[in-house]
Amino acid sequence: MSTGTGLLQRATSSQPGAIVLCRTVTGLATVRALYRAGISVQAWIFSDTDPTRFTRCARVVVVPSHARSEECLVDFLVESSRQLGDARPVVFPTCDAHALLLAQHSSRLTAFYRLWTTGHQTLHRIVSKDCLYAIADAAAVPTVPSIVEPEPAELASWSISHPGPYILKPFYVGSHGAGLHTKNAVVTSRDELLDYVSRNGAQKLIAQRLLRGGDGQIFDCYGLCDGRGRIVQMATHRRWRQNLPDRGATCFGEIPSGLPAADEATILEQTRLLLASVCYHGIFGIEWLRDLRTGRFHLIDFNARPFMCIGHLADSGLNLPALAYRELTGDLPRDLETLPRLRRCYWIDLLRDLQTFRKRWADGDLGFWEWLGSVVRCRSWAYLDFRDPLPGIVRGGALLRLLGRLAWTTLLRLPRSSGVVRSDFDTTR
Repeated sequence: MSTGTGLLQRATSSQPGAIVLCRTVTGLATVRALYRAGISVQAWIFSDTDPTRFTRCARVVVVPSHARSEECLVDFLVESSRQLGDARPVVFPTCDAHALLLAQHSSRLTAFYRLWTTGHQTLHRIVSKDCLYAIADAAAVPTVPSIVEPEPAELASWSISHPGPYILKPFYVGSHGAGLHTKNAVVTSRDELLDYVSRNGAQKLIAQRLLRGGDGQIFDCYGLCDGRGRIVQMATHRRWRQNLPDRGATCFGEIPSGLPAADEATILEQTRLLLASVCYHGIFGIEWLRDLRTGRFHLIDFNARPFMCIGHLADSGLNLPALAYRELTGDLPRDLETLPRLRRCYWIDLLRDLQTFRKRWADGDLGFWEWLGSVVRCRSWAYLDFRDPLPGIVRGGALLRLLGRLAWTTLLRLPRSSGVVRSDFDTTR
């Protein structure tokens, strides 16, 4: 039986290439994963500061500034297709806005490119958290208690039975018309919540209870669905640390999740239930929170595209971009195990993890030597790759400046340290 690692075999020169619409580390990791499988890749860059510009794994295309808006990007894709002949490359979006854009204009683009077939309306319901939670509720999948675009009186009533703290979210990052432009914001009390909505409104806003969980209790189920909505392969991931702490993006994680078998089975089954309620085609990353008070897993988010840790997954043995490429080009193996056996692997985005460490250390939640011990266990890195060194070197400038500040404060604080503070991270595994 093939477990997915065989997809790293070299592709033939007659196969179509791939285009990755790059957004920071997600774009870079997707490019590298495709390159490792022998697929010819173009990395389309939308920011002059994106380290992906320096990759050796792709032909880099800096998208002109006039073509970076959504409507103009579609025109740029069509114009660029004239240079491709009949190749019809596979296009990988790496942010919600681009995924929605490709779906919205699929009728125009599919003559030139191979795209996932999830319709725009369905994709919008999946990506937009207000609709996603309604889908989950209908499928009997637990969600965090929340309220969508509440009127002040409605919020006042809801918050009586749902005490704080609360986390505020836009429907999705980049959602047009949303008053909140950050991914997550926390308010600690009912009065603060009511005051925020009174001052800022609740357009495209979701207010959720902030359940007791956070770093070490956030899990992801990663995988791929084919054109008929069937799960091809999937795996689990644990977010040991996030930036911002407890509620941001992964900065230190583990694959597989390391959960007890019964808990892992719960995440996988809830993922199957959710996917069975929508006809989804493409790479997915579904986020779950385990409530420490009840032990239940609650749905948080659905990334309907490649995600930040997709390179971590490839380093563990499941190359989802290559798998998705094979599916879209009609070359998907038939003997794949739905749950492949993966190598246990830790991943880190060192710059963001240092930022998180500084905060948790200052709060007394994480000791220096414990943090350092977790770092040296990593075998997968967000930007650093000795086979593709320049993006990591470019990223290293900011890292060295932060390391210098951290080293100085460490020297000042270590003599007064009362010892290592233990966390939930088990360094014995």
